[in-house]
Amino acid sequence: MVAGIRGYRGVALAAALLLAGCAGAPPPPPEPLTPPPLVRRQPQELALERALSDFYGAPYRLGGCTPDGVDCSGLIQALYQRAGVILPRSVGEQFNQGRPVAPGELRFGDVVFFNRYCQVRGRGPFLAGILPPALADEVCHNGLYLGDGRFVHASPKGVFVSRLDAEIWQISFKGARRYLISGY
Repeated sequence: MVAGIRGYRGVALAAALLLAGCAGAPPPPPEPLTPPPLVRRQPQELALERALSDFYGAPYRLGGCTPDGVDCSGLIQALYQRAGVILPRSVGEQFNQGRPVAPGELRFGDVVFFNRYCQVRGRGPFLAGILPPALADEVCHNGLYLGDGRFVHASPKGVFVSRLDAEIWQISFKGARRYLISGY
């Protein structure tokens, strides 16, 4: 019996070697992945990064614009002020300034805007259809785009990071603006 098993193994090994010879040369090894180039930040972008560190986790305060308490437009205004860019106070006024940016062109420092739908309690996709058109078109929330689909914003939970691909942000997204002039 053992001789029979050895015989089968020998035949299987010979068949594998024969077939391997018919397959040609082995494929070349895959090219090594190179890391993406490091992004060189402009001075204003560096100032935004430094300012962000002061605001992460700050509590929410309607009308606030300091790390002791901040709302969404106050956060954007304060961050940009520290980068040397003066922006108006309200979300609507901020939306009306800057250069529009397509979603696929977002980069660090752009500001993303959302409509009133993101503030509807008990939200679900079906609620978007019951908003009056004026509220669906009105921008009322914003945040600073960080890259990789993430943005930082102030909400009643405080200042934290969310993902743009979350359903609520996809449904309520109204556009983005760029306020920094970049050399790249």
